[in-house]
Amino acid sequence: MASHLIAFFGPDGTGKSTHVELLLNYFQSHKTKVKKVWVRSPHTLAYLLSCFFVKIGFYRIVSNPFGRKKKYPAVHIDRRLRLLWSLMELVSVIPVIIFRVYAPLLLGYVVVAERYVVDTLVTIAYYTNDLGFLQSLTARLLFCFIPKKTLFIHLDSDYSTLLKRRGHTVEAYDFIEFQKMGYKILGNLVGATLIDTSNITIEQTFTRIINQLRIGRVLQSRT
Repeated sequence: MASHLIAFFGPDGTGKSTHVELLLNYFQSHKTKVKKVWVRSPHTLAYLLSCFFVKIGFYRIVSNPFGRKKKYPAVHIDRRLRLLWSLMELVSVIPVIIFRVYAPLLLGYVVVAERYVVDTLVTIAYYTNDLGFLQSLTARLLFCFIPKKTLFIHLDSDYSTLLKRRGHTVEAYDFIEFQKMGYKILGNLVGATLIDTSNITIEQTFTRIINQLRIGRVLQSRT
């Protein structure tokens, strides 16, 4: 039977890292070959261009409630720059996906992605300040790189909870809200399982994840 990809997405602070590690331990304890991956933009060429834009002062600044600033290349100001950015991301991420995800799948591994195509798409949309990008040709091309046997887990939390968990490192409110809108759109498209971790324990969240893996028949033939 072909291996599965289990792809998490959601804002920082919702529990992705914690539950990816728990899932890795779970599979390993059941003698299942498993690989952890992390795929999120900016990738290669786009990353280098981002560094260049920031260096020359071509950026916008976003601040969190504690005044912690983050610089983003100002590619949102021009249609041609938005198109260039999305195409560079597309070209850059494809080799990453092939080597980090498809290669292990072909070797019989279960692949657990802390971030994958959904995060790449939402991040591109944020850089270009365009949620409409999620319906673009580039976005549809990236969707072609979602393996057939993929289970998406969408972890979410309200901003006050993220603030408590992340403290001074929490992302800016506007950034999180943009992410949430993008995740909602794509989550519906990929049939993701949504789990709000704001008011439930790690154990309760992990139990729900395991139940979804059983429903999705990821575990049936393996554990």
